[in-house]
Amino acid sequence: MNSYPLKLPNELFTEIQRLAEENQVSLDRWLLSAITEKIEAQRTVHLLETYAKKADYSRFDQILDRVPNAEPIPG
Repeated sequence: MNSYPLKLPNELFTEIQRLAEENQVSLDRWLLSAITEKIEAQRTVHLLETYAKKADYSRFDQILDRVPNAEPIPG
């Protein structure tokens, strides 16, 4: 495992400490989780952008044209 010295503004560090305590995890565990979540979010955006580039929008419009124009069922 690698290590990286990280300089954080005092207010941010205090907030991270508070959140780690609130979640009953170590500071390292909380930071690792936060970084992992950000990486996964970026991967998801990239994946969705890739799908969007491959999308056949004319086919999408054809499919939508077959949907009846009706009011939604309440509830």
